[in-house]
Amino acid sequence: MFNKRLLKEGLLKKFYIPAAVLSSILNSAFTILNAYLLALIVDSIFVKKLGVQSIKNYTILFLVNAALKSFVNFIIEGYIKNCSEDIKEGIRRRTFSLILSSNPYKVKNQKLGETINILTDGIENITPYFSQYIPQAFASFLIPLIICIAAASKDMLSAGIMLVTYPIIPFFMRLIGYKSKEVNERQWKKLSILSSHFIEMLQGLSTLKLFGRSNLQEEKVFQISEEYRKSTMDVLKISFLSALVLELSATISTAVLAVNLGLRLVYSKISFLNAFFILILAPEFYIPMRQLGMKFHASLNGQVAIEKIQAIEDGLKSDNSDEVLQMNENIRGIKVNNLSFSHEEKETLNNLTFEIHKGEKIAVVGESGSGKTTLVNILSGFLKPQNGMVFINGIDINKIDLESYFKRLSIVPQFPHIFNMSIADNVSLGKDIELDRLSNIYEAANIKEFAAQFENKYDALVGDGEKIEISGGEKQRIAAARVLAKNSDLVILDEPTSALDPETEEMLSKMLRDSFKEKTVLIAAHRLNTIKNADKIIVLQSGRIAEFGSPETLMRQKGMYYEMITSMEGQL
Repeated sequence: MFNKRLLKEGLLKKFYIPAAVLSSILNSAFTILNAYLLALIVDSIFVKKLGVQSIKNYTILFLVNAALKSFVNFIIEGYIKNCSEDIKEGIRRRTFSLILSSNPYKVKNQKLGETINILTDGIENITPYFSQYIPQAFASFLIPLIICIAAASKDMLSAGIMLVTYPIIPFFMRLIGYKSKEVNERQWKKLSILSSHFIEMLQGLSTLKLFGRSNLQEEKVFQISEEYRKSTMDVLKISFLSALVLELSATISTAVLAVNLGLRLVYSKISFLNAFFILILAPEFYIPMRQLGMKFHASLNGQVAIEKIQAIEDGLKSDNSDEVLQMNENIRGIKVNNLSFSHEEKETLNNLTFEIHKGEKIAVVGESGSGKTTLVNILSGFLKPQNGMVFINGIDINKIDLESYFKRLSIVPQFPHIFNMSIADNVSLGKDIELDRLSNIYEAANIKEFAAQFENKYDALVGDGEKIEISGGEKQRIAAARVLAKNSDLVILDEPTSALDPETEEMLSKMLRDSFKEKTVLIAAHRLNTIKNADKIIVLQSGRIAEFGSPETLMRQKGMYYEMITSMEGQL
């Protein structure tokens, strides 16, 4: 009946479950008292033929009881709703926190459209599960039980009929439930496909326009939308069908009890007061289970959402061992021993062995697909070595806490992300930096020059959707400035100059010579200006180290590196 993960979340709120139980018990008591008072009023007027004055106290009690029931329900339901919102927000915060603290490579591999859908609309479906379904589940058990005991105190046969007919509703609910879950999951899958496809289409719209394929994608979006519409209609069909079946079952069960009471009343086998009292209670006996069936569909959306969230969490779980070590000292050296890695059955790295000492500038070169990016991702901590070992300061990278390792590491990626905020905030990323040092960083990264053209200079807003658009070279300058601001031990440059203007390329080369002079630097690149200042060169070919040594040594060997440099110089 309950999703274990969601129920566990509910137990974290100390008084949530007790409030749901108390609500059911109090509702039962109010309902029974109102039914008995109403039966007394009707019996006094129509059977005993007493005057209106005789029911005055009963009427006052009836109205006070009804008002008290409404007030208590308002208070408890409000508390349960607030608890439900708190639980939902708690799940949202933990999921976002996990995403922000997880391996960026794993986060990147998550389906963007589906993840956005889950963390927005999907997570909202958790609220009805806690505010409606769980309280109703307790009510569907406790209220009928208490009402049945009250009915048994007046007439055992009627209580027996209630017990016999009660299982009919959950029986049909169970049958419909299996189909409902399947259809809800199918609807969610269609929505995720629609979200993912639409986001990908928007991101690649310029390419589609250039190749004249935008109309085809329009038809594709319409097709996926139509499939989602059909799956939604399937959910609604089952919802309406279940409502009809549950209503019919409850009505028939109430009718059976009413016929039994009517026949026995005719033959004076039961008093009018008791018969009318039980007849008033009969609908209240079946209503909780019927309402549970109606809210079962809301629970399915919540269950599907939490299953998707669980899948995201499982995909982002740390690969680190249970006992991790903090990286509290400067990075003195990196040792790679027999490192191999395969991606989708394709071997991208094969038995790599080399060392990087503190302060060395190591360039990794090779053709596209030779394994440069994979090696960078492993040394960055984004990928876990499948075979072989990587040691940082003599410690297995798998046993190092990645958060502490990232504090010692900076990366200039090929395509850096620029956030929708000012140039200054993009550089500092919320870190407090002295103005003099910040000015030196701007100058070293050649940011002063392009920031001067904006009215607000370093406070100018940049990023996607902003009025100011900056070039790829200017983005690289901001990324380089971030590295200078962080001042970490290890700097990794992942093909930072593959599509840059000569000015920015020269700026990065100058930073390698001056600003990163005391830093350990790993450069994955193929441009001559970027690798000419390296202390050692690693030449990768099909995932293997084809050559390794200083630039001078490799040039004398006249192997792959020599051919690569000769080819570059010829192009110049």
